Amino acid sequence: MRHRKTLPWLAAVACFATACSSTSGTDPAATSTTSAAARSASDSEERNKGLVLRLYSEAFNKDETDVVKELVATDYVQHDKAMLGGAEGQIKQFKDVKAKIPGVVATVKHVAADGDLVAVHWHASATPKNEATGQAKADLFRVHKGKLVEHWGITQTVPAKTASGNSLFSDVYRYPNGEPTVSEEQEEKNRKFAVDAYRKLSDGDASVIDKSWDPRYYQHNPIAPNGTAPLKRFFQQSAQDAPRPAAPMAAGPGSATPSPTGTWCGSSAPTTSSRTSSAWSTERSSSTGTSWPTASSLLVPQRC
Repeated sequence: MRHRKTLPWLAAVACFATACSSTSGTDPAATSTTSAAARSASDSEERNKGLVLRLYSEAFNKDETDVVKELVATDYVQHDKAMLGGAEGQIKQFKDVKAKIPGVVATVKHVAADGDLVAVHWHASATPKNEATGQAKADLFRVHKGKLVEHWGITQTVPAKTASGNSLFSDVYRYPNGEPTVSEEQEEKNRKFAVDAYRKLSDGDASVIDKSWDPRYYQHNPIAPNGTAPLKRFFQQSAQDAPRPAAPMAAGPGSATPSPTGTWCGSSAPTTSSRTSSAWSTERSSSTGTSWPTASSLLVPQRC
């Protein structure tokens, strides 16, 4: 299981050390104060991670429902519309997963904490050693005063094969000189770099891929091969397939009617195909990025 402190790997980006170099000439007194605050924040985040991980190791894997009641606040907000809030809603959610996958085990693959948020990327499978089985899940929790107070979650069925040959969970990249120790200040720079890059990409600026992604970019999204070239093609195709505004037309027998996607397809609206677009990524203190998929989907209108 890989532990990460900050959350930029929720965005489909990776950070490179060359773009996040440290500064010099910092005032020693200011550095001391900043470091003390950073240590305090880091300690709090570690406690939050430990609390959340008990939900999987004890509540899920050992069926200890009392642990859920201990960890979850009475006003726990659940953003899965199919689930109830509170501890009972979380207990039911776990029961539903176990009913769907008999013998299922929760295997946490990656975990990250940032402030009051904790993200968990985990594998739900009855055969956890086989990463081509079961479901890939991503949970995001908010923690307040030692209690889970809010949850967002997303699930994807694990495919038998991926375009890159990488599983949805594996860590492919290897640091040339071993994984480096990253300071709190460096982590903050990594986060800013990653979030800024993702925002530009989300705004349709695909040129940021050439500036901020390494050409080797290891991909865990099941439909995308490794490298930045497939990533650029994906976003370019998505832009071409995006709905376009259409002028209103009077509907009548034999006339075209506007579809929900903004295309015109005669008397019936087109269906949509779902393509996985979001990915988990980790900020790397190197020049190579890695992304893991979630089940977030980009709806792409089918051609008429």
